[in-house]
Amino acid sequence: MLAATAATLLLAVALATGWQVGVSGEWVWRNNTLRTVLWPALVVGILLVVMTGVAGKPGRWTRLQPASRAIMLALFVLLVLALQWTLLTAVASPSLSWVAPGWIIASPNATTYFSASFEVRDARRWLASYPELMSSLPYHARTHPPGFMLFFLLVRRFTAAAIPRPPALLAAIAEGYNQTFGTLFSPADAAAAIIGAAAVALLGALSLLPLYALGRTLVGAKEAILGVALMSGMPGLLLLAASPDQIILLLAVLVLWLCYSAWRRNSPLHAFLAGVAAGVGLFFSLGFAVVGIWLLLWALLGLLGSGDRRMAARRALGAGVIALAGFALFHLVLYLACGYRPIAVAQQAFLAHRDITTSAFPRTYWKWLLMNPLEIAIFAGLPLVLTALWSARSLHAHPTFFRLRPFLIAWLLTLALLDLSGTVRGEVGRIWLFLLWPAPLAAAAWLALSRQRRWILVMLVLLQLAQALVMRTHITIYSIL
Repeated sequence: MLAATAATLLLAVALATGWQVGVSGEWVWRNNTLRTVLWPALVVGILLVVMTGVAGKPGRWTRLQPASRAIMLALFVLLVLALQWTLLTAVASPSLSWVAPGWIIASPNATTYFSASFEVRDARRWLASYPELMSSLPYHARTHPPGFMLFFLLVRRFTAAAIPRPPALLAAIAEGYNQTFGTLFSPADAAAAIIGAAAVALLGALSLLPLYALGRTLVGAKEAILGVALMSGMPGLLLLAASPDQIILLLAVLVLWLCYSAWRRNSPLHAFLAGVAAGVGLFFSLGFAVVGIWLLLWALLGLLGSGDRRMAARRALGAGVIALAGFALFHLVLYLACGYRPIAVAQQAFLAHRDITTSAFPRTYWKWLLMNPLEIAIFAGLPLVLTALWSARSLHAHPTFFRLRPFLIAWLLTLALLDLSGTVRGEVGRIWLFLLWPAPLAAAAWLALSRQRRWILVMLVLLQLAQALVMRTHITIYSIL
């Protein structure tokens, strides 16, 4: 706890004195120049700490009925969503405060997916010709499949149908977007930008549910709820609320839980759903292929440590075949219905990604080899990462965690391989957001064995929230704000 507190204070001092996370001259998280209003986030943070203390009381969670557990998990999701929203809107300028999330989504410089969705007139024809259109898209969009753009297209159409006569306030917001970005947004589009930000944040907050389900299966309900509480204070989850990467986070946790559940329960349905969910993940981002590498490493390590390797391999192979069938069926339906060609899209996206990372924005390999792990630790939360490292001895020695060990080793190997590959150099706190969530499960292992876990848990969540508030004060998370 002393080390966690010291690390949080050290980061606060470094950011307050002008240190920028990243590599100077190549890419950094810029210093924030706008005054922030954080008291709403403080109020919600206090409520989250109280909820953490209630859920972390020894013996309480195991005595609760399923309905009570569901209510408490829902409250965690809602508190995380409220924290995300209060941090997004923590802008002192009255003209930007509550509409700030919409400015982030609408900006052609922040995500580009919302503005690119306006080019879609006929979704079927657009999907069929997407490989040929990719080179004309903004640089964010041209390196990805069309999932994000279709997501915002659906949000825009839903908003237009739900608000046929937008009020004058939305017209004024749309005019502000148009003057700032040179766009032609309608009042309904302005509402869609705000609703889109809320939808993205909600999807990220919902990742707590499959995290709990996976943790309960791997180590038990007591450890799982501790992991949920720790993840609720994760700075990356809270600060990057309007980033579409939150969607990838939810899908990653969902796929890994479904895959493990399919193997453990010998469930064809869960295996099939895992394959479909993986297909959806790749429809949003080709980086989702990393989850496949993670799964293969996890399966290999699990088989090596299994008492009956033949049976474990047979079940894993059966679940894998069914998952591949679900994955293939998802893409087959897309091809037959819309002419979507995933292989052609992947080829174009990889070419664009290589050009952007090696030519347009060249960055030094070895500097990012060292900076990436530090940035991952900062956005996961230094108190959480230190606790996860402190848990290593408990994870190794205690028999309760024999299922969790190969999962975490596979995770660390995946992160190491990604870092060594040099495919991403900068902003990995956002780009690898979908890889940060195992840290709470690792930290929960030691906490579950501690007699003072309730108060240690409360202190850790407090430190995590403090770090998130410090980062919100000193770092410009979105360049538009």
